[in-house]
Amino acid sequence: MSKKENNYVLSKDEDLKLFEDSLSEDEETVEVNGFEVLVSQILRFDLLGSHLSGSQEKQLKNAFIDVLLNLIETLCQSTTELSLEDLNKEESTLFDLTRAGLEVGWLRQKWDVAYLKKEKQRVTGARIRELEEQVRKRKLSLSDLESDLKNEKAAALVAKSRTGFRDIV
Repeated sequence: MSKKENNYVLSKDEDLKLFEDSLSEDEETVEVNGFEVLVSQILRFDLLGSHLSGSQEKQLKNAFIDVLLNLIETLCQSTTELSLEDLNKEESTLFDLTRAGLEVGWLRQKWDVAYLKKEKQRVTGARIRELEEQVRKRKLSLSDLESDLKNEKAAALVAKSRTGFRDIV
């Protein structure tokens, strides 16, 4: 059995090959019509949507909703739980959803806010580590100065002390 679209015929095997060719262990997948489909491949699957049955179309819509919910769940994490890698992955997902025709500008704004917070956390963390190192170095320097001061006081005390008769004779 084959699917015909603009005089291009795709067999079921070719449809599956489209999706399997770009499988990546790092990229998120969703189940559509019993198949694991990469989020980035949903667009291709959607283009074939005119050939889908009612239940298959419902499964595709559910897949989009699952992707959106996963994206929202990720963006709801605190900046300490969220990594830049997670944010980059979700940016790719947003791009794929936009390519598929979904209006996700509002979600892109939330992603931008989360990214800026994470970046600020990274920069602030680096500055804190830098300041902590400066404090540590200054504490060592202060400790050295206190030691020098103690030695000078001891030397001054010895110089101030009265010389006894026995010390002279």
